[in-house]
Amino acid sequence: MGEIMFRRLHRGRTAAATAVTATVLALTGTYSSAATAADAHTTRNCVIVLDELQPGQTTSRVLSHTCTTGAASAKVQPASIQSTLLMTWYADANEGGASTQIRGSSGGCDASGYGFAYVGDDWNDRISSYRLFGTCNSISGYDNSNYGSQIYYCGICTGDNIPWSANDRISSMWVWRS
Repeated sequence: MGEIMFRRLHRGRTAAATAVTATVLALTGTYSSAATAADAHTTRNCVIVLDELQPGQTTSRVLSHTCTTGAASAKVQPASIQSTLLMTWYADANEGGASTQIRGSSGGCDASGYGFAYVGDDWNDRISSYRLFGTCNSISGYDNSNYGSQIYYCGICTGDNIPWSANDRISSMWVWRS
């Protein structure tokens, strides 16, 4: 075999081995520094401002819904609407990943609370952890929209990881003060 042919064959085998190694590392999550850095810059954080429940209503009316990307955007609040932070949803355990602040236009929670007959396409079957604020201390999560099939309940809590039995399954939610 000539010297030139040997170099081409060796270079081809080395490139193939490198490609296979990179694929295996990416699939196992051990070669993710570039992907993690890219994800940190595109993490979507939102703020939803809700109106208080009116007599006979079961769903709070959305007054505002804004989203931005990047880690610093989680603190963004619409300047045009005064509101109180009620809770924050997180896509990952331990209050990590993308987030959405839920705010009330009429202050904190009361016994009626705020209802989400559907958490929205962005959060349906995606909530992994949450934090409650102010007077909000109770939460019910449901497997279906319109409060169907309760799968999670926390009375007098401040926030936590969603238990594995309800993780990434919540489609509707109620938050209130006990």
